[in-house]
Amino acid sequence: MGYISKNWNGVKNGLSLSEKLLDKVKPGLSLKNRIESSQKQLQLQISRLEGTQKKLQINHEQIFKKIVDAKMLRDESRARSYAIELQELRKVKNAIGGAKLAMEQIQLRLNTVSELGDIVVTLSPCMSLIKGLTPSISNIMPNLNSSMQDLSNMLGDMISDSSFSAKPIFTPDQNTEDATAILNEAHNIIEGKTKSSMPEPPSTPQNLTKESESII
Repeated sequence: MGYISKNWNGVKNGLSLSEKLLDKVKPGLSLKNRIESSQKQLQLQISRLEGTQKKLQINHEQIFKKIVDAKMLRDESRARSYAIELQELRKVKNAIGGAKLAMEQIQLRLNTVSELGDIVVTLSPCMSLIKGLTPSISNIMPNLNSSMQDLSNMLGDMISDSSFSAKPIFTPDQNTEDATAILNEAHNIIEGKTKSSMPEPPSTPQNLTKESESII
């Protein structure tokens, strides 16, 4: 009873069990410091993605204006070319937006860890999420690849150091399912925002002719 009371007092003083265990394994790297380091890495990636997203939005508006101008001049060929270019830009913009939202979800999970100290259950889905994001983001923004790897390593170290039980408290299937749910949520949000904020570009000769006639 005295042991339980002693540990309960430790929790009340703001020191979680997971933090105690991590401090024993790596005294120089407390749970709080490691979470803060991961949060800084995440915020850096989110800021970079946000900056890229803003540039893509500017390009989007410029290209769409060129489509309208081409239609006004009845230049169907040029309007179609710009429409194809705009569609490709939207794919990249959606990928960037989805990755940003997913990273914000990871950031929320890190905040939960700092409050609850439940490292393995909370962060395990994040590992699959990062691994899923890395290939697609690396193709669009290669400079993020090493930073994403560093973040993955930091989260992996925290999970490994906190896994003191011989019996895992999560399964790979659960891990993948949680990560997929987060990715789907981010995808649905970004799709909804895109549909509500961006008009569809003309993609066929019929559409170009009809919209040109309506404008003129």
